[in-house]
Amino acid sequence: MVRNKFAEQMALLLSSVRVMGVNLEEALDKVIDNLENKDVALAQAIIGGDDDFDNSEVDIERQCLELVLTQTPVATDWREIASCLKLVGDMERIADHCSDISQYTLRLAEKDPVPMPENFMAMLKVMRQMVYDSITAISENDVELAQKVMTTDDEVDTYFREMRQDLTSLMQQYPQLVPQYVDYLMIAKYVERIADHATNIAQWVLFVVNNELKS
Repeated sequence: MVRNKFAEQMALLLSSVRVMGVNLEEALDKVIDNLENKDVALAQAIIGGDDDFDNSEVDIERQCLELVLTQTPVATDWREIASCLKLVGDMERIADHCSDISQYTLRLAEKDPVPMPENFMAMLKVMRQMVYDSITAISENDVELAQKVMTTDDEVDTYFREMRQDLTSLMQQYPQLVPQYVDYLMIAKYVERIADHATNIAQWVLFVVNNELKS
């Protein structure tokens, strides 16, 4: 009976994590699409919606603590609970960065438009797939998919280094457009950070399934 109760509460916890993940994917799609459209109202809505992710994180942390305090988790259970506590923090940070990027989208909307940096959308596409794959890996305990996410992080890092060089060159060529290029550089940095958080999530999948914790 005790294990049945634990299983029920664990299922609810994992469901909450999945719901937060789905909501995060939807927010990320809006952020990326809006970098092209620069819709002020949408950017403001994304920024305002960050509180929902903060509340989700607090609720999931509460569920984790209730499991620990009221049930009798064994070693495997502890790994899963600890992983939920950690990865939900990474998801909340991704949501924060969605808000951060939208702040810069608002700034760009107020300035004269400039072409997006080369490979900017390609970098966003790779990052978005990393986030999707990391959330799928959580839901399905998919080690192979988690490892793919971790490997792909190098690709985003390469994009960022190249973009930083390209934007620096553009600032030198077009000093009147420096504010716009600085905004894009900051957005690119947040994209790189989101990819890092997706990698962290993937690492926690490996911890749950294989008891393997990457440093």
